[in-house]
Amino acid sequence: MFFRAALLCLVWCCFSSVVHMNSRRPVFGVQVSMQPNSGLYMLVAYTHNGRALTNRKIMRMDEFIKIATGFWPSVYNPKRENLLEQHGLPCGLVTDPITNKKTPACGPLDSLWKIRYSDFPFNTGNERGWSQELYKPSSKQAVYLHQNYNIYDIDFSPFIDSNFWKILRDVQDPNWVRKYKSL
Repeated sequence: MFFRAALLCLVWCCFSSVVHMNSRRPVFGVQVSMQPNSGLYMLVAYTHNGRALTNRKIMRMDEFIKIATGFWPSVYNPKRENLLEQHGLPCGLVTDPITNKKTPACGPLDSLWKIRYSDFPFNTGNERGWSQELYKPSSKQAVYLHQNYNIYDIDFSPFIDSNFWKILRDVQDPNWVRKYKSL
């Protein structure tokens, strides 16, 4: 009797791990912080195997756009769907009329730095950010990011999975920007 129960338990464990292995799905994220390459954010992709995030890949913006639009084949978009379009984002590959080359463009990604900084962090521009403090969101803004996007600390927590898509939509909304700036 004991051996039957142990065998059934072993079979169940093996079967459940196989089920999870077949249910891989892509997960995207972004961390808004100064990067070693002078970037203001870091894009990352994972596959979720049903239990954990695996196969981490750090990407440049052009790689992300090409993968997320389905232009490039990738394990992070195996069906080659236009994920950007599905999430209502005005991002994609724009064809240059002169060179006829496809160039990645994504306004929401270009606005992410504003969540963290009050001024553009390099001396090259006079554009203003939305943060109430110079290099970090104010304490009220930090609480808001935690409550709405599960961000514990802007230095270490990425906007990930559904929160990634949500923040990219939200930074385009003038009402959201007004609310965030007023915190």
